[in-house]
Amino acid sequence: MSHMTDTIPFNSERQELSAAEFKKAIGPAGALLGIDYGSVRIGLALSDEKRERATPFKIISKIRELDDIVPARGIKGFVIGLPLQTDGQEGQTAHNARLFAARLTEKFHLPVLWIDERYSSLETEEYLRDSLFMRPDARKKVLDAHVAARILERAFKLMK
Repeated sequence: MSHMTDTIPFNSERQELSAAEFKKAIGPAGALLGIDYGSVRIGLALSDEKRERATPFKIISKIRELDDIVPARGIKGFVIGLPLQTDGQEGQTAHNARLFAARLTEKFHLPVLWIDERYSSLETEEYLRDSLFMRPDARKKVLDAHVAARILERAFKLMK
């Protein structure tokens, strides 16, 4: 087993870090970027410096839109939703998310924590509809960023 140092050992094929390894790699404080990857829209959420709150941030469509966000927000790592199929298997969407993450790690050299995002879109849409009473057209405009926040919240629980 390799010793974790300031250099983050990535498995370039799958970028797998446990929650404990990720926590060690990102240090004790600093913002995380939650990502709900989709082929059309990419939802983003930001954590606070203490990693206690996740806030929906914005929706982007291209990776280059992160060029300013990541350094300006002092991002220490990425928490990405892994869109598994209901049976737990990885399909084409998960494969595409992993390709996106590989581009992120190549570009920014930051660690990635994968979070099972099954049912997160459905749960978030129900929350937006039932708790915030948002109309369908309004929900669609913010859903992916809210899902990214839910993904970050799941990561917080794993890193405790």
